[in-house]
Amino acid sequence: MDRLSALIITVFAAGACDSGKKEPPPAGRTDTTKVAQKAVDTKAFCDVQFDGTSGPKFTVPPLVGGTLAATAPTWRWVNVWATWCKPCVEEMPRLAKWREKLGAKYELDFISVDENDADIAEFRKAHPDVPQSPRLADNTKQADWLVSLGLDGGAPVPIHIFVEPQGHVRCARAGGVREQDFAAIEKLLSQ
Repeated sequence: MDRLSALIITVFAAGACDSGKKEPPPAGRTDTTKVAQKAVDTKAFCDVQFDGTSGPKFTVPPLVGGTLAATAPTWRWVNVWATWCKPCVEEMPRLAKWREKLGAKYELDFISVDENDADIAEFRKAHPDVPQSPRLADNTKQADWLVSLGLDGGAPVPIHIFVEPQGHVRCARAGGVREQDFAAIEKLLSQ
């Protein structure tokens, strides 16, 4: 072995050994990794968002198979769904888990946009854990109702409507919710 090769191996071996001693971090630095907390942006979560009581009054359309009060003493989260809507069905267990996690901070209500009671009854046989849900009495009125809440009349389900305790829409969102949306929802319900 030539001298250069021996020198390289010696330097490498010396550098690879750890004496077990750690140098203290330079002054003003710590020996930990900090992850910056991302700010929760409810405006990015909502399709439409209103401040305070500036949003439209939440109205309940005519329903079949149950009732829903127009006002509640606390925050209300209304989930508009359908048995044929795959994202609606997929998010139901998540909504139930979040209901338990958030406790008494709000009421969670469901309104189905299915066309008949038979579809819901059949669905409930296969999914007995799905909460009771009245449905729209007249689906031709759905677009007008959504517009009255600040959404586009053709917004796809699932739709999430967050209503503050005085009965005004604070946030409306068309589309499903994902695990990463929990922080925005928690922030909305605590305003």
